[in-house]
Amino acid sequence: MVIGGLRNEITEAISKPLIYWGVVQITYGSHAPSLTGNRYLFRTIPSTNSYNDPRIKMCIKWEWKNVGILGVNSLDNIAVVNDLITKLDASNIHVMVKEAFNVDKNMETMSQNIAQSLKYLKEKDVRVIIGNFYQKEAIQVFCEAYKAKLYGLNYVWLIWGHYENEWWKMDDETTDCAPEEISAAVEGYIAVTFDVLGDSNNETISKMTASEYSDVMLRQTGVDFTRETKPGPFAYDAVWASALAMNASLEDMPFTLGQFTYGGIGINMSAMFVKKLFEIQFLGVSGPVVFSESGDRMGVLRINRNINGTVRDIGRYYRRDDRIEWYMPMENIWASNGGHPPQDADSHQIVIEQVSRELFISMLTFSIVGIVIAIGFLFFNIFYRDEKLIKMSSPNMNNIIIGGCILTYITAIILGVDIGLLDQNGLKIMCQARTWIFSIGFTLSFGAMFSKTWRVYSIFTNKKLQKRVIKDYRLFAMVGILLLIDITVLMVWQIIDPLQVQVEIIEVRADPDRPNLIFKTEQHTCDSRYEQYFIWTLFIYKGLLLIFGTFITWQTRNVSIPALNDSRYIGVSIYTVVIFSALGVPLSFLLAENSSYSYAIIAGLILFCTTLTLALLFLPKVFSIIHGYAPEEVGSRVMSNVNGRPAYSSGFRNGPGGSRSQKKSTLLAAETSQTAADRERTSEAQIAV
Repeated sequence: MVIGGLRNEITEAISKPLIYWGVVQITYGSHAPSLTGNRYLFRTIPSTNSYNDPRIKMCIKWEWKNVGILGVNSLDNIAVVNDLITKLDASNIHVMVKEAFNVDKNMETMSQNIAQSLKYLKEKDVRVIIGNFYQKEAIQVFCEAYKAKLYGLNYVWLIWGHYENEWWKMDDETTDCAPEEISAAVEGYIAVTFDVLGDSNNETISKMTASEYSDVMLRQTGVDFTRETKPGPFAYDAVWASALAMNASLEDMPFTLGQFTYGGIGINMSAMFVKKLFEIQFLGVSGPVVFSESGDRMGVLRINRNINGTVRDIGRYYRRDDRIEWYMPMENIWASNGGHPPQDADSHQIVIEQVSRELFISMLTFSIVGIVIAIGFLFFNIFYRDEKLIKMSSPNMNNIIIGGCILTYITAIILGVDIGLLDQNGLKIMCQARTWIFSIGFTLSFGAMFSKTWRVYSIFTNKKLQKRVIKDYRLFAMVGILLLIDITVLMVWQIIDPLQVQVEIIEVRADPDRPNLIFKTEQHTCDSRYEQYFIWTLFIYKGLLLIFGTFITWQTRNVSIPALNDSRYIGVSIYTVVIFSALGVPLSFLLAENSSYSYAIIAGLILFCTTLTLALLFLPKVFSIIHGYAPEEVGSRVMSNVNGRPAYSSGFRNGPGGSRSQKKSTLLAAETSQTAADRERTSEAQIAV
């Protein structure tokens, strides 16, 4: 039986002939995972792979689900990393970045390699970094980490801990960082290392306690095993393990040590030693000594943390029981972080940008009141359709205007319906409905008003004195053409590129009191790939419609026709829509990211313009019906200065050059009288010139 060696490469070299000869080997200082699997090799020092288990348990305890791995590019480290990744995956912990750097004799080259690896960690916003490197590389890693700002309260480094005491303070000319910079970078790291001295004051197999052994070694060698990670206790326990195994084999061994030979008898003796090594369990100065099925030590690992420049033990990991015994409460371990471990990533809290419920309820109330009023005007218009006052204002066109106004009131409601009231599918349907309802409602209401105004304009710009009868069906046709344009554009849009619900991040902000808490404001919008083209098509088309309506309204601004008694009110309504559209459309784009402001402006303008239109068109009629009017005066008076000169109809003062206007007025009055006599013809208005 051979005890040794110390370094990994020496142990590996010795083990190759020993395997051939069938000789048992116990190493006390070689922890490389590549040595695992040799059936004749045992070790009283834990394998480096055993570091992975307490690291994962800490990740689970502190809810770190995203980690990065940085290590030396070597065969041993690759084996450790592969084992680590397998166990991380089994624990549902995501490896965001896995980086390895080459150890180079040229320190500048190695620093560049490390800096490049840290750059990737920084780009991926890795907060929990698992480091697999030795002391010499650790100083350079933390120097570059300082430069990359991968340190501080938001970062955690989980590294190997079998370094010298206060290793970061040692003179090292391989880095260009000042000692205080490296001290700042290593603050707060957590290390997992071998527990070279048992944590128990109980008597060990050697009749000494671990502390007594430490005192003896301090006196004789000057090594303080309570502060330094040296393999002396592992070597001491390796001697005891071999002695106990050989002693336990005496009863079952058919051979004596004097009969040992390389080959047959030796292999049989080694098989017995192997069997007894697996069976023995004892308390050594390095803690409980038990071997796994692969010959690795199932020992104890010490967990410490650099707190304010002092490395303090915070717990121990017992591999045999797979548990961590904590020596400090979590509040003390993470005192510098407010008593809580840092998060592995920023915590993102989603804030849904939506319309204020109070604002929506207010607009809903106003819209419902507006719809009720519109329906009331509709019943009024139908009930009094045979009244001369109503008949002369084209009641059928008025009904279309009311229908369009009801649709715009509905638009004011559905514009405020968002993800807070509907799910994704319902909101998608609502996106389509908004466009269709508002576009058709606008066309019905203002298209009908434009057609009525056009009738007045066509009469008073007629340069020939001839009779012209403009019936309602012509006005219906005008509205129908406008409606057909709307439907065509909307249908093409619906088929080619329907609106979808898109989620946009409109604001990202950090909580000043909690740096790791990020608020993301999401807004659900109706969008499509070619939306802007269809929107601008409708804007241009309806803009031209408003411009045309404004023009003909301006041209007939001083025409007063009781026979068509709401033409001037239509003009006021059109002016209002044009002015407020010019204000509202830019404002809605500027305030698009604030749903409440945008909705308040757009819905408010819709409600105001729609209500004003209904009030101007129907309140005068309601007052006239309630308070009474003289039917014979309806259509008997006309005043116009379309040509720049005022003219009054018969029975009133004639202005200069008024003969032409007077003739128009006389003919209009005659035609109006004829229409009044024909009260049963309610579907059309006739105006003679």
